[in-house]
Amino acid sequence: MLSLLAFVVYLLIVLSLIWGRLRFFKVNAGTPRLAALLYDFAVAVQMILTAYFFINVTDVTKPVLGFCLLLYLCSLMLFWWAIFTAKSLDFAFSNHVGSIVTTGPFGLFRHPFYVSYMLAWIGSTVLFNSPFLWLTLVYLIAFYALSARKEEGLILKSTQAEQYQYYQQHVGMFLPRIKKWKQSNSEP
Repeated sequence: MLSLLAFVVYLLIVLSLIWGRLRFFKVNAGTPRLAALLYDFAVAVQMILTAYFFINVTDVTKPVLGFCLLLYLCSLMLFWWAIFTAKSLDFAFSNHVGSIVTTGPFGLFRHPFYVSYMLAWIGSTVLFNSPFLWLTLVYLIAFYALSARKEEGLILKSTQAEQYQYYQQHVGMFLPRIKKWKQSNSEP
């Protein structure tokens, strides 16, 4: 039963990510085609192998499955919270600087979409422990880190640089800054 629930939540993540890629994120002329294709390929490998393993692997332990389900639920909730907060965003490696969103999940992480994706890929990789999943996980995390740095570099060269520097000091890239968060919530 737990395995079926995890698989259903995983399928919801896959459908959400596909919807986001096709309907929410804008791919503009500044996005290198090769980067987008390699990213899509790595994501497809993660998605297809995870679905295959859910159908064909039966020897996963309940604690690991429960941990994976928790990561999947966090991933799905974070993704949709970021969707409703941001309204629309450019695709990774874009050369366009849009508006800076600092509310909702963007108040916890500067890149909540990347965190959402990483939670899903980490869950699948830990659950099934496949070399191909580990390989794509490493690639995807590197891709998200490079994308985030490039996006932030562009913002820091824009007219919004000062506002973004303040945001960087108070909000972590992929992990929340608990100390800063506690300080800002304890002030009157």
